[in-house]
This record gives sequence, C-alpha cells and structure tokens, in this order.
Amino acid sequence: MRKGQSAVEYLLIIVAVLMVIGISVHYLRGTTKNVPYYNQLVLDPLIFKNATADYGDVKIEAHLVDNGDGTYKVEYKIQAVKAPVRKAQLALICLNKPPNVAGYQVITHEGPLEPINYWANYWTPVPEEYFPCEIRFYIWKD
Repeated sequence: MRKGQSAVEYLLIIVAVLMVIGISVHYLRGTTKNVPYYNQLVLDPLIFKNATADYGDVKIEAHLVDNGDGTYKVEYKIQAVKAPVRKAQLALICLNKPPNVAGYQVITHEGPLEPINYWANYWTPVPEEYFPCEIRFYIWKD
C-alpha cells in the first residue's frame, strides 16, 4: 500500500457520506410539504363565542352566530396572510352528533389559496345543548 493511498480513501468516504447527507436533506425538505398543521378551536355560546389560531402567515378564525331559536351557526374563515395554502380540512366535533346540521362532515378546501385571500364556510343549525364544540383543522401550506 502506498503512503497517500489511505488519505485518498478517507477523502472518498467523506465525499460519499456528504453526498448521502445532502440527498437525505433534499428529500426530507420535500416531504415536509405533505405534513399539515393541526390544531383545534373550541367554541361555546356561554364562554368562547370567538376563537383564533394565528400562525403569522396563516390565520384561522371561528365564531358563533345566534340564530335566535336556540341554535347557532358555526362560521369559520381560513386566511392566507403571507404564505399560500394548498389544502385545508375541517371538521366540527360536538358533545354528541347534533341532528340535521348542514355540512356535519369533513369539509375540504383545495387550493392554491394565495395571500391575501380566504376560504370560509359554516355549519348550521347547531342546538345549544350540543356545545361545547371544537373545530379540528389540518392546513397544508406551500
């Protein structure tokens, strides 16, 4: 074995390791686009009539509107403030499944939603005795 041969072998091993690390970082950076933000907002006519989740670049607001007959409309708005949103999924979860609520399933919005713009929708009528309710949401940003 020659004197400089082991140094060249070490250099090749280091280059190979750096290439593997670089490829891994590049791959993982791409997969983070598929990981959504998850959160929930709790609403109750007696305590929390409004709720907000503000991430700086994306904002989710929810509030209750009294229908005047013992039921409420649950409204929400997803705002792309600084970053585009690719997709959003929201579900209203109450103590028990309220009867005859329009849209009481997962609601999906598909983008792109560019800043500054928003998606909005609602569930109604939700009887007061089914509160507190929460809105569970997943947001995929670009």
